[in-house]
Amino acid sequence: MNRRDFLAALGAAGLGAGTARDALAAPSESDLLIRELTVFHLPDALFVKLTTDSGVSGWGECERGVASTVRELIESEAARFVLGADPFQSSPSLYDFFYTEHDALGGILAGAIAGLDIAMWDLKARILDVPIWRLLGGRFRDRMPVYGSYATDRWRKMTPKESAEVAVKLARRGMQTVKCRMQIRESALDPVPDRTVEYAAAIDKALPEGVEFFVDINNGYSAKRAIQIGTELHERFGMRFFEEPCSDQHHRHTAKVVDALPMLIIAGEKEYTPYHFQELITYANPDYLNPDVIKAMGITGLQKVGTLSQVNQKPITLHNTRPTISTAASLHLACSFPIIGPFMEYPDEDKFPRLLKVMRRGLDYADGEIRLPEGPGLGIEMDEDEVRRQAMSVFSRRFGE
Repeated sequence: MNRRDFLAALGAAGLGAGTARDALAAPSESDLLIRELTVFHLPDALFVKLTTDSGVSGWGECERGVASTVRELIESEAARFVLGADPFQSSPSLYDFFYTEHDALGGILAGAIAGLDIAMWDLKARILDVPIWRLLGGRFRDRMPVYGSYATDRWRKMTPKESAEVAVKLARRGMQTVKCRMQIRESALDPVPDRTVEYAAAIDKALPEGVEFFVDINNGYSAKRAIQIGTELHERFGMRFFEEPCSDQHHRHTAKVVDALPMLIIAGEKEYTPYHFQELITYANPDYLNPDVIKAMGITGLQKVGTLSQVNQKPITLHNTRPTISTAASLHLACSFPIIGPFMEYPDEDKFPRLLKVMRRGLDYADGEIRLPEGPGLGIEMDEDEVRRQAMSVFSRRFGE
């Protein structure tokens, strides 16, 4: 059918030729901005509706196996990627959404379980009036060295000089090792220009003698690029550790990096179950595993990862970017693992001045180490009033209601 016959057919169906021509015309500017996102949660379906400035709407349907969780993810997270977007730019918008919220791919359920699991361990230990590490089978050490961790700030991107100043600040607090998270991510794979070496040079020049540093690429390199940059980092700065050089979805890339570099490769912060860690060990073969207790199904999940660590001779260096309950749970685990890395991660406290107020009693940090507490449970005491003051919403339900 040619264009004239097509327009005639539309007219026969009740649409005037002018209307048909309008429909086939290039979209107007008001069509190119998604103004409204609506989510409809029905008993048997989950629908989304996107509406442009001109009033044109498009509908979609989501998988509803965990409908309330998917709905919340769309309402609270996807909206900022979709609203204001050009519908003809759907691939870049949803690509950015995928990699920014990548933890949700496997982490929604595991992260929910993690919080419940840690709370149950804390409760059991308090009922018995013992620290959690006693329930974990005892301790192999009574304190754990920590390294200072900070990010270049993915959105604002601090300068190399500013990054070096943070590294020096953490060293002055007694950290013998610091880590700069480059936050390149998969969505900016193998960036050009790549400033990783420039950041490393600034940090190396500024740090006092005897303090080492390394970088976390945050999954942003292909194997070829990781080997190229890793070689330069090792040769120029003597860098021993290289974290998450490649995507967790491409274990074969990480394996190539492990084989090619003399550096110690750390990976695993985006693995959410013991099964994921078994795959990581089998196919990527990193030198160190870095599970996160609030991502990988809590203390129980990490106990199982600890067993994999021991039988596969893969030491653990715990990923930990939260300074309160996550740090406390990580500390009990780190001190109970037979084989452990030389340190565990601890974030820059200056990023969390308000959050740290939720602890009435915190952990004992001094000279680059955190002492394992002897008190019951996690060994910290939360200030519930302060927690409630900071909460945006509080949901509570009693048994039988």
